[in-house]
Amino acid sequence: MKPGQTIAIVGIGGIFPGARGVEQLWDNIVARRDLSREPPPGRWLPDLQQVYAQAPGPDHVYSRRACFVDDISPDLDGLNIDAALAQSLDPMFGLLLHAGRQAWLDTVTAKLDKHRTGVIIGNIALPTQTSASIADELLGQAFASHLNGKAPQPGQTSLLNRYVAGLPASVLAHALGLGGLCYTLDAACASSLYSLKYAVAELQAHRADAMLCGGLSRPDSLYTQMGFSTLGALSPSGRCSPFDSKADGLVVGEGAGILVLKRLEDALRDQDHIYATIAGTGISNDIRGNLMLPDSEGQLRAMRAAYGEAGWQADTIDLIECHGTGTPAGDSTEYQSMRTLWGQHYRDGQRCVIGSVKSNIGHLLTAAGSAGLIKVLLAFKHNLLPPMANFEHAASGIDLNNGPFTVLDHARDWQPREADQPRRAAVSAFGFGGINAHVLLEQWPETRTATIFGEVKNKTAPDAIPTPAIAIVG
Repeated sequence: MKPGQTIAIVGIGGIFPGARGVEQLWDNIVARRDLSREPPPGRWLPDLQQVYAQAPGPDHVYSRRACFVDDISPDLDGLNIDAALAQSLDPMFGLLLHAGRQAWLDTVTAKLDKHRTGVIIGNIALPTQTSASIADELLGQAFASHLNGKAPQPGQTSLLNRYVAGLPASVLAHALGLGGLCYTLDAACASSLYSLKYAVAELQAHRADAMLCGGLSRPDSLYTQMGFSTLGALSPSGRCSPFDSKADGLVVGEGAGILVLKRLEDALRDQDHIYATIAGTGISNDIRGNLMLPDSEGQLRAMRAAYGEAGWQADTIDLIECHGTGTPAGDSTEYQSMRTLWGQHYRDGQRCVIGSVKSNIGHLLTAAGSAGLIKVLLAFKHNLLPPMANFEHAASGIDLNNGPFTVLDHARDWQPREADQPRRAAVSAFGFGGINAHVLLEQWPETRTATIFGEVKNKTAPDAIPTPAIAIVG
């Protein structure tokens, strides 16, 4: 790539079911822990017994389990946000501040121009716990006013919480004092990888010197549980078992994962810890798919675009963090996409490890891709190929005995293929309706930092890359 085009991941932070930080997430992955459980007291407004029914039906759920993050009081030390304001905001803001602060502290920021540091995150546009409270208060007051003729009284919930989609990114940027580009996107379950792709573009165009990206998801849990019950997509057993014969649907999770990106030469200059470099990204939309039935053709376009950008062959990958929701149709389509991509380009005995962090923490929707990315970065850090929870026997149509893929039941040392070849991995995120994203990552060997650092430590930043003229043609 041209100077300024290689992008490094230099900071990570997250909060997930059963994990207040990324290392705790890694411990849960290695131990194959399934963090699904019944809702904590108070998380669902009605009692579980009031809404649970074994058979799907209106206003009921047929699964008793999801993956939850317990309420937290985020550490605001070093953040530019009033504690009373933070307390008045929906819990999703606390998750994002927690993850964002972790990622920021994991990065060397002393030389960063905060006015050239931006935030792009994926966040789902669904009702939250407090936006639902606002609706209850407004409707309740209007109804009472109609009955007794008295003027409605103001509600107790801060009206800031009505901005469920876009406000969290702005709050994080303000709390960190960042003045660069800042926005939220919703590309369904592919949102985190879309945010990464757009953050990469900002850095490669030299419009920013550092970017925070990733995903957040904490809608009203009962809302998503009922929604997926209506779609028939939930796991009745409450166990997410990707690619397994007992897979019976997805389990909904929640959380936030944030990454900090810099151009490689800037990361070397600042002496950051480089988790990985981003070799290629690909995005696409299905043409023939629908809401719950993905299309392999669209997935393959995203994958091939990423490999084309990286200049890699598929069989140079040792680890694929799959979308892997645990829905039989979705898992089968994803497996066939990977099998088609690889074709016959693998050697006998060569096995690429596949897995899905959703088996541990459920499906984090707009934050799902960030959880998968962080899992792979931690695998690089620990030089381990991770196992997958809830896997025993491959589902029908997923032939792990006659192909390039395997699933591990315990962590395994990750040996480089060649002495001079860094470890490589891929991450997939495929959203509802066929919104697809695929990212290729390469581990950065620390031994290269000392060699290259001397070449870049006195290097001035290159001029911004000229933007070509764009014509409107239709």
